[in-house]
Amino acid sequence: MSGPPPPPGRAAGAAPRVVTVLGTRPEIIKLSPVLPLLDRRAAQTVVHTGQHYSYEMDARFFEELGLRRPDRALAVGSASHGEQTARMLAGLEPVLLELRPDAVVVQGDTNTTLAAALAAAKLGIAVVHLEAGARSFDRRMPEEINRRAVDHMASLLLAADDVAAGNLRHEGIGSDRIHVVGSTAIDAVVQVRDRLDGARVLDRFGLTPGAYAVVTAHRAKSTGADVLPGLLEALAVIAARQPLVWPLHPRTRAAMQAQHLAMPAEILVTQPLGYLDMLRLVRDARALLTDSGGLQEEAAVLGTPALVLRDETEWEYLVAAGVQKLIGHTVRSVCDGAAEWLTPEGLASLRARPLAVRPGAAARAVETTLASL
Repeated sequence: MSGPPPPPGRAAGAAPRVVTVLGTRPEIIKLSPVLPLLDRRAAQTVVHTGQHYSYEMDARFFEELGLRRPDRALAVGSASHGEQTARMLAGLEPVLLELRPDAVVVQGDTNTTLAAALAAAKLGIAVVHLEAGARSFDRRMPEEINRRAVDHMASLLLAADDVAAGNLRHEGIGSDRIHVVGSTAIDAVVQVRDRLDGARVLDRFGLTPGAYAVVTAHRAKSTGADVLPGLLEALAVIAARQPLVWPLHPRTRAAMQAQHLAMPAEILVTQPLGYLDMLRLVRDARALLTDSGGLQEEAAVLGTPALVLRDETEWEYLVAAGVQKLIGHTVRSVCDGAAEWLTPEGLASLRARPLAVRPGAAARAVETTLASL
C-alpha cells in the first residue's frame, strides 16, 4: 500500500504550519527561546508527550520561562524505552494526520525526539532537528541511538557547532541539509540571567555562595548497578571534605531504591528544582559535578567550573576550551579528578579560561527553518 499523501500546499501568503513536539525538562528549556519566535511567524501547535510528567519536571518550567501551555498533551508517563516510545507514536500519529503540518520540529535526543521524528517521517512530513550532530560515540547510551536515528530521518539538521556539522557530513548527510545555528541552551540562560538574584534557593537550604558544589547524575549509565554504587562512594569521599548539594532526579532516586543504596549522609539532597533555582544554585557554586549535557552548557554560560562524570561528552568544545574536565564515573577516577580540580588552584585554572558564548541561536534556527518551508 502507498503511504498517506504529503501535506497539502499552503495558500499564497499563509503562515507555515509547524508542530513542535517536546516532553522533557531539557526540551522545554532549550526550546523556550524558540517557541515564542515560531508563534509569531508560523501557525504553531505545541504537543507535549508527557515523558516528564511530575510538576517539578514539567509545568513549573513553563511557568518560570513564561511559556504558554501546550496545545496538545499526550500524557504518556513513565515506561520502558520501547513501551514509552510506542505510546508516543500511537498518540502523535493521529495528531499529525489531523494537522498535516509543513514540518515537525524536535530537539535533542530523548524518546520524545525519536518518536516525533519517526511519526513525521513515516507520514512524509519534514523533520527539523535542533541540536543535530551531537555525538558521544557511545552506542550504549540510549540518547546516542536516538540522536543518530533522528539525524538520518531529518530533512533539516540544525547543528550547534562546526564539530556537530562535521559529524553529520562524516555520516554521509548532505551539506545542503546541515546548518550551524548555535545552541539554544545558551539563549535560554541569557534570557533569564538577570532574574537569578530573585531565586531564593540558597536561603531555603542555608547555603553560602562559593562554599558548596552541586551534583547531578541521572543518565542511564550513571544509574546502572555497575556505576551508581561506586559513584555514591566517591561522592561520599568528596562530601566529607566540602559541602555537596544534589537535586535528586526521580530516575536516580528509583535506581537507588531498586539497588538498596543509601545516600551518603554528608550530601544535602533536595527535590528536583525549577529552572531559575537550579541556575542560581549552579551560578553561586564552587563547581558543578554532572553527567548532564544541558547543565554543562548552562554552567559554562554562568562561569561555573564543571567536572563531567563521564568518559566522553557531546559538548567536547567545553573540554577543549579548558573550562570543564572529564573525570569519569568510577570511584578512583572521580576521587582523583576531584582531588586535582576541586582545589583552589584547580578551580582557579578552570575559571581563568572564560568561554566566549554566542547567543542568537533561536533566531537563526527559526529563520533557517521557515526559509526551508
